[in-house]
Amino acid sequence: MKHQASTGRIGFLLKTYPKLSETFVLEEILGLERLGMKLHIFSLNPPKDEVVHRGFENVAASVTYIPAIGVNVSGVVAQFKFLVRNPWRYAKTLAFALTRAEGGGLRDLLRAGMLGEKLRQAGITHLHSHFVSEPAGVAELTARLTGVPFSLSAHAKDIYLSKPHVLERKLRNAKFTVTCTCYNRTHLQAIAPNANIFRMYHGIDLERFSRDPQVRKSEPPLLLSVGRLKEKKGFATLIQACLALNLAGIAFRCEIVGYGDERENLLKQIDSFGLGSVVTLTGKMTHAQLIERYRQATLFVLPSQIAEDGDRDGIPNVLLEALAMELPVVTTAVSGIPEVIRNGANGILIPPQNALALSGAITTLLADADSRARMGKAGRRVVETMFCNSRNLMVLCSLLAGRAQRGTAVADNDASVTEYSHVG
Repeated sequence: MKHQASTGRIGFLLKTYPKLSETFVLEEILGLERLGMKLHIFSLNPPKDEVVHRGFENVAASVTYIPAIGVNVSGVVAQFKFLVRNPWRYAKTLAFALTRAEGGGLRDLLRAGMLGEKLRQAGITHLHSHFVSEPAGVAELTARLTGVPFSLSAHAKDIYLSKPHVLERKLRNAKFTVTCTCYNRTHLQAIAPNANIFRMYHGIDLERFSRDPQVRKSEPPLLLSVGRLKEKKGFATLIQACLALNLAGIAFRCEIVGYGDERENLLKQIDSFGLGSVVTLTGKMTHAQLIERYRQATLFVLPSQIAEDGDRDGIPNVLLEALAMELPVVTTAVSGIPEVIRNGANGILIPPQNALALSGAITTLLADADSRARMGKAGRRVVETMFCNSRNLMVLCSLLAGRAQRGTAVADNDASVTEYSHVG
């Protein structure tokens, strides 16, 4: 990664960069750069992960970290500069920051001042923020201070854990918002009817995620699951299903790849069920390591659910990766997942938090190699049709370049829904 001044005109604002779990951000940055966009990445926090995907090494964009707020001379100096340049604009922005509904306005105003100075120095004329939570709040204040327009990418937790009136304001003030599912777009458009919101599916690198017929499948069959160890992923339900499989005498091995707050609870559950010999929590993995797991796996399982606080998935990128690797998928009809998984065509959809249905679906697929092969090929075609990185990112390219009109990108992109109906 380079850290010198950028000549790019599009600023990308993230909460933390790089971040192991945000592969969709990495794919988006690399895809935009392949399409000729010059970016400059701004991050509110330095990286916390000990390992990152090797793909981050291929990012050409410079990276600037906005310092943590404390006794920060550069932050105070930036505020003074904006006050001198345009006292009236600064006064209105300060008043907004101090009275906005979500709080934290003074902290974010200091960050916005430092970010605004960096935008001016780099000649950036548009700021795009990932997540409609904290980064969007900073982007909104930066736009008020500088006059530089901002846009948003909305995903999952940031949508469903935000207060509707705060979401409405941010969506309305943004030049446009892209979100990764039709489900999300419908939800957001209901909150902010006058906002310019586009659906843009995430894409993946199909060359990197491809099945290698030379790699032998694991014996006993490997049930693979990947995700943050969070309630919304439904891993507790998966472990319950593994208990049912084990009691039925079915040979299998289950590996859950990821890290997060639920690790200790899940380990206790595995231990209490006596599943330590067949269920493993693997922890963090790079893309290269994970691709090898995909190639060895027989099924991919992700029993997503809506958490008690309302948090939920959009379309998890790991589902797309598994489909690209020609793995049949067992998952749930939560949020945007049915937009990619068609029951019986490229996977099986079950109700959330239903261990019996989950174990039944797994048992059915483990016993039917022909169905697994058929679903695997159909899954690959779905990704090639709907989730081609360069094709989907043309939506964002057009929006950032100011070429797309209201609703146009959604209408163009929705053609893939018709194509999808013929897959299988």
